[in-house]
Amino acid sequence: MANATQPEDSYNPGRERGNSNFDVRHRFVWLSTYTLPSWKGKLPKLTDGWGFNWVLTLQSGQPFHLSLFDDYNGTGEFFPRPDVVGNAFAGTHSPDSFVNLSSFQVPCTLNPAGDGSAAFCIQGTPHFGTMGRNSLIGPDFRQFDFSIFKNTPINERLTAQFRVEFYNLPNHPNFASPLYPGFSADASFNGIDPVTGRGSGFFPLTETGDVGVGNPFLGGGGPRGIQFALKFMF
Repeated sequence: MANATQPEDSYNPGRERGNSNFDVRHRFVWLSTYTLPSWKGKLPKLTDGWGFNWVLTLQSGQPFHLSLFDDYNGTGEFFPRPDVVGNAFAGTHSPDSFVNLSSFQVPCTLNPAGDGSAAFCIQGTPHFGTMGRNSLIGPDFRQFDFSIFKNTPINERLTAQFRVEFYNLPNHPNFASPLYPGFSADASFNGIDPVTGRGSGFFPLTETGDVGVGNPFLGGGGPRGIQFALKFMF
């Protein structure tokens, strides 16, 4: 992952001081289970043994930063971080416009007659970008999972449990870090303006949490999922 492993300045490790890749600053989980009282009716196998569970998960996003995939700082390492020249989240209101790329500028002065690539950096102007490692925070995560279960005794030693489980019951959209799926966030995603040296447009979120890190799996930040389960307890 270029954004995580490639230093801005290999001779100055201190510039890499920042939040860890897996830092989740705030996290709240509320798990509850409740079994309904016995109705003591004429059909106890039908009326008794009902209950429900829920899990509410709220957490802040994980850190990331943007990189440029050209030799704008003149080091030959091709993973420079840009200069910060504005508010990264100005004008951002949706997953399609998560980061304002015009808030970042290549770390050199460009010849405006060029195409915005590092080949047109004016000699003597390349420098290390001011953006800190993992200085931005990705999207937060909110999910409510709910299940209903029914315990039915078969005999003294065996009980059958039937469950209906709802993952992300409200169908709330949870997006993965901007680093996915390519394991990097490119400040030149929409190109570089050769006159100002700034990025253009916005950087979108394109992956949900269940597919951002590989194959889809049930329950990890994707759309609402429902499953039925039967288990035997003895």
